[in-house]
Amino acid sequence: MEVYGYVRISTKSQIEGYGIQTQEAAIKEYCLKNNCNLIEVFKDEGISGSDFNRDGLTEMLSNLKGGQKILVLNTSRLWRSDAVKVLVQRELIKKSSDVLSVEQPTYSIYSKDPNDFLINGLMELLDQFERMSITLKLSAGRRTKAKLGSKACGNAPIGYRWNEHAEIVLDEKQAEVVALIFKKYLEIGSLEKLKRYLKIAQIKTNRGNDFSKQALAEILKNDFYKGVLRHSDLVIAGNHPPIVNKIVFGKVQALLKRNRRGRVEHEQRVE
Repeated sequence: MEVYGYVRISTKSQIEGYGIQTQEAAIKEYCLKNNCNLIEVFKDEGISGSDFNRDGLTEMLSNLKGGQKILVLNTSRLWRSDAVKVLVQRELIKKSSDVLSVEQPTYSIYSKDPNDFLINGLMELLDQFERMSITLKLSAGRRTKAKLGSKACGNAPIGYRWNEHAEIVLDEKQAEVVALIFKKYLEIGSLEKLKRYLKIAQIKTNRGNDFSKQALAEILKNDFYKGVLRHSDLVIAGNHPPIVNKIVFGKVQALLKRNRRGRVEHEQRVE
């Protein structure tokens, strides 16, 4: 029997205990014990099982031919939502394929046996329960961390970076850029002019792109830069070093508000 292996990890892979190597080893062991011809193993890393648009999954489905099957550690590697489950199963049925699961040996998308249906359904429910439990624990841990004044998750705003201890620290070079953006906006008084200034000065974003007006507005309105930490409904003083002082930040907000009001009044006169 010819099979394609499929492995996937999300950003919580280590906590879930289903690392890429663990999944791949289980797939290869299954093939040896069950005399399966493993053609190739497709991978998706750092992608949620609730997302159907996965390069590895898409390539695997396009390579499937009649009679070939997909082998996974368990079905949660293929889908994490009913919507994705329906889409994947529809593609498999079109190609007369099926799913083999190392941890769910009786699983089949064509199963009509009530016992198998119950067992497979319970396995998926238990997997979903475990995922929800992990999510709740992570959420509680992040909130506790935030209450202590530390950024708990997400991308580091420009001017900061995550260090090896999962702490937010200054990115000295980009922090200078952020400070310059605040300073120049107060001097120039216009997002469009500020955008042109940065382009002429060849000052780029972290990704090497020119700053857009929207990106500049988001930076100027972000009170993280004056030392405020926001997490869900929490708004407290953070432990991270501020890049601009409260006076400068307040002046920038006043100027942004004045410019917005001026634009609205101008648009109303034009109408």
